[in-house]
Amino acid sequence: MTAPKRPGRPPRQGRGAPPARPPRGAPPPRPEPRPGGAAGLLADPDLLSGRLFFAVPVPGHSREPLEAVLPELDRALPARWTNPSGWHLTLAFLGHVRPEFSAEVVTVGEGAVAGLGPGQLRLDGAGGFPSQRRARVVWAGISGDVELLRTLATRLAAACKQAGLRFEEREHQPHLTLARLPSPGPVPEQVLDLVSGAVAASPPWEARELCCYRSTLTNRGARYQVVRTFPLTRTG
Repeated sequence: MTAPKRPGRPPRQGRGAPPARPPRGAPPPRPEPRPGGAAGLLADPDLLSGRLFFAVPVPGHSREPLEAVLPELDRALPARWTNPSGWHLTLAFLGHVRPEFSAEVVTVGEGAVAGLGPGQLRLDGAGGFPSQRRARVVWAGISGDVELLRTLATRLAAACKQAGLRFEEREHQPHLTLARLPSPGPVPEQVLDLVSGAVAASPPWEARELCCYRSTLTNRGARYQVVRTFPLTRTG
């Protein structure tokens, strides 16, 4: 006499529940297209997962004067200087996002830019955070239409909460991170003078899009990949 089978556990509910496994031998299911997605991005949710953040990029022509003095800066202050090709103005850091939340990431970005047009920005000034004497970070300041950046940051925070996405809650101060010090210490005046002089020669640019980046940590620092763009298209 065989023992009766135990009833199986009821399926878990909610976003975190794993998808049901297909029968053995069945062909893999084809991903369903999601409305509003760009071809090749939302079809693969893995592109919108991992360590994600939203930011506005700093274009090449505005980076050039500051990039030119990086060798001098590196000699003047031993620190981990960021790669110019990835320079950006962070607006919201989401941390690790699972693939099943990829649609929410797109919804957040689309909502943040709705009704907003491009803005003029420029690099302006330099400093250390939290202070010049005990800095952990060296930064370049931002001027111009900084209210656009603050509006985007506020909208992203509200949309992340509504979508159930985690994000780093902090007061937003527009800046470009240039270097991270191995331990808190003073930033030499020579470094601040070099940065201030370079950014004074940096031409302004028109910020035309919000980007969603994926950050991959390596032994040489973080590498950044733009996985989705959200244009700032309002005119007039």
